[in-house]
Amino acid sequence: MNLFLRCTSDNIQKTILLLFALCLFLNTSLSAHGDLDIQIERISKRIEKDAGNANLYIKRGQLYAQHNEPKKSKQDYLFARNLDENLLITDLLLAQLFADNNEAEAALPFVNLFLKNHSNHSIALITRAKIYQQMRQPELCQKDLENALAHLAEPNPSHFISISEAVLLKDDSNITEALSWLKKGEERFGFDIVLKSKEVEYHLQSKKYNNAILTIDEIMEHFQRKEKWLFQKATIYEKSGEVDLAKTHYAATLEAINQLPKRIQMTSKIIELEVNSLKQIEVLSK
Repeated sequence: MNLFLRCTSDNIQKTILLLFALCLFLNTSLSAHGDLDIQIERISKRIEKDAGNANLYIKRGQLYAQHNEPKKSKQDYLFARNLDENLLITDLLLAQLFADNNEAEAALPFVNLFLKNHSNHSIALITRAKIYQQMRQPELCQKDLENALAHLAEPNPSHFISISEAVLLKDDSNITEALSWLKKGEERFGFDIVLKSKEVEYHLQSKKYNNAILTIDEIMEHFQRKEKWLFQKATIYEKSGEVDLAKTHYAATLEAINQLPKRIQMTSKIIELEVNSLKQIEVLSK
């Protein structure tokens, strides 16, 4: 009962905090945008004094890409390419630019040209894999990702996840092979929350709810805060039709939230988690 009362009485304060958080986000975004404007202006002034320097056009092209101005970025990359045909990196940059804007057909010739000279370049192979993914060619996508992984000096968990996703792009029922790539990542990196979270996702995709629950239990062993995972367990129990267990875990979520410091309880994500837990308990109790 106290939880319901607290949710109501703190409503105004929570609204103010949410608005404040939104203002901070907007100010941060505008600030970052302004920093790019300044950097572009500085590079442009340098180009005015050194118009034949291809590297300056490449640098400005990268800034334009970050600034979400792909046309200007493309112009600078092409200009740099014309200034110095030995700057093969422009082919890769153009491929990445087109791929980032879902222009796979335009991207493929450039990345192929780059890979013609650097066949084992891992970043280029990952870029082409992304292009093949956009072109719905999963076998080629997976092949490039595996080749890239073999040549990466310092791979990270995301590379194993990408290969697992390529496996499912080829055959969305092949959960077993997709999971095997996650396991390979775990063998290399040990426990990793990104890999484990993806494992939960795949178990849910194949409707193996017990496996998803067991994986979440394994995750929870590594974290002191458990409210997020208790809530996810509750949703899984609800999906599997185990109403009593779902209600128990929604209630456990609320209890875990109640144990948090007040400043954390008042954050937008925790407020949302609390409200959704209360709502689902009410729904399941009818």
